[in-house]
Amino acid sequence: MNKFLIASHGELAKGIQSTVELFAGKNNAISYISAYTAADEDLSIQLTNFVSSVSASDTAIIFTDLYGGSVNQKITVMAAGKTNFHIISGFNLPVVLETVLYTGKINTDFINCVVEKGRQNLKVVDLQPATDDDVDFFD
Repeated sequence: MNKFLIASHGELAKGIQSTVELFAGKNNAISYISAYTAADEDLSIQLTNFVSSVSASDTAIIFTDLYGGSVNQKITVMAAGKTNFHIISGFNLPVVLETVLYTGKINTDFINCVVEKGRQNLKVVDLQPATDDDVDFFD
């Protein structure tokens, strides 16, 4: 079984949860951690709970917001040496959606492919000045 964790500083994970559920529906295989948002929630405990929920036959895919950030560092230490864990840092919504909607067994080749597609699809939108030939939506 594929298990997913989306972990971020602040409320980013909560926002991603809302959007993932809009496109893909609620999925109990996806956990979300919004780190450092409540004084009574310990990030280490939340990460430990996720790691311990992953069996040897599961594949864990973890998305963190910032490579080298504290959330990424803590989960990297906990996942070290676990061959069934994959961490994607600096995620974006298309990468998350493609990964969580994938129905096959996730492996390193898939992870590398989806990350490369995410890089290729990051674009700057060129905003050209409007011309008289542009469509007028108010006609």
